[in-house]
Amino acid sequence: MERSNQPNKPLYIALAILISCALWFYVRSVDTQDRTQTVSHIPVTFVGEDVLNSNGLMLVGDRDQTVSLTVRGRWGVLSQLRRDNIAIQVDLSRIGAEGEYSQTYDIAWPGNVSASSVALVSREPFYVPITVVKRVSREVELRGVFLGSVAEGYQSGSFSFQPETVEITGPETELSQIAYAQVTLNRENLTDTVREEMEYVLIGLDGSVVKSENIKAALPTVTVTLPVTEARELPLTVDFIPGGGITGADDPHLVWSMEPASITVMGSEGDLAVYGDSLSVATIDLAKATLPLETEFPIPLGDEVENLTGISRAKVKVEVQGMEVREFSTSNIELVNSPDDIDVSVVTQSLTVRVRGTAQALDQIMPQQNLLVRVDLADLSAIPDGQSPVAATVSLLGVEDAGVVGDGYTVTIRAVGAGQIGGGA
Repeated sequence: MERSNQPNKPLYIALAILISCALWFYVRSVDTQDRTQTVSHIPVTFVGEDVLNSNGLMLVGDRDQTVSLTVRGRWGVLSQLRRDNIAIQVDLSRIGAEGEYSQTYDIAWPGNVSASSVALVSREPFYVPITVVKRVSREVELRGVFLGSVAEGYQSGSFSFQPETVEITGPETELSQIAYAQVTLNRENLTDTVREEMEYVLIGLDGSVVKSENIKAALPTVTVTLPVTEARELPLTVDFIPGGGITGADDPHLVWSMEPASITVMGSEGDLAVYGDSLSVATIDLAKATLPLETEFPIPLGDEVENLTGISRAKVKVEVQGMEVREFSTSNIELVNSPDDIDVSVVTQSLTVRVRGTAQALDQIMPQQNLLVRVDLADLSAIPDGQSPVAATVSLLGVEDAGVVGDGYTVTIRAVGAGQIGGGA
């Protein structure tokens, strides 16, 4: 197999380039002749703007201005100059009135280039044009736009904001064209109230969005609340405490009605959950209430829900059918929990008791056997010596479909000895 005698051309080309570059850099390094170079599009920066603002003034107009510099110096120095390492600074702190100015600027060379090694041949432009106007602030109201939807059976309310207004600062001429600030909410099938931080835009007098670098807002976001509520029919009811021979609301002898039978309320899902499936307007003790009864009760709704019906009171009618009330006198009176150191006796010999029930049940009552009057002395905090009325509990024993009615049964007792029960003297 014969070995190729062809030269390696790519290697030779690479070596030639390296040698050429080395020779070029060598010539430049020993080159002491001054040359001229232009650095274009150097960005202008503005300093001292905080001082300008504190004087009630502000800079407006084009902030993206540039400057081109033509400089003279040795090649080694000029090669260090670029548009991103030369600083052009306009000092605004010395401006004390609004107007249009042609402002001089300062040139800061890179840190590795001394000012004495560079000669400025020309600059373009020579001055930087700026416009300074009066800086004012004003409050603008916030408004909300809802572009989404709520779920079926729900409805959205009115927006609220915290804070209710936002402060904007800028040129007086531009701020006078701002009508309000707007928050836009775009959500679908909402079932819960929205509360969150949101951005806003400024709306001009013509209804369009205003975008201006000259206008600054004090707050980037505001707290937005959009109430989402559910409309629900809530039945009204009464809680009945069994007694007087009636077992409760489902007892066939009890007939009652409510007007209105229900109300329509609106609130958040969580607020409505407190009321469950119905709303009780009153609690009636069937043993103590005087029946028939016809009265009104306030509908107990909290401020967290809205009564869309607008009715604040409910009329309740209660009556008993198929029962009657009879009076019985009994001397079956007993004292319980009598202290050992006090002599207590019953003065009342007979007590008249009212009993409600069916005629058949009432016919079965034997007062001395079925009615028991009990005075529990342990329930008394203190009694004086001598005679005094005390509360008594009356029970009907051994008879169904009947019960004691009425409240405030009392018997008179006589206490001799200690002066009080529970304290001792």
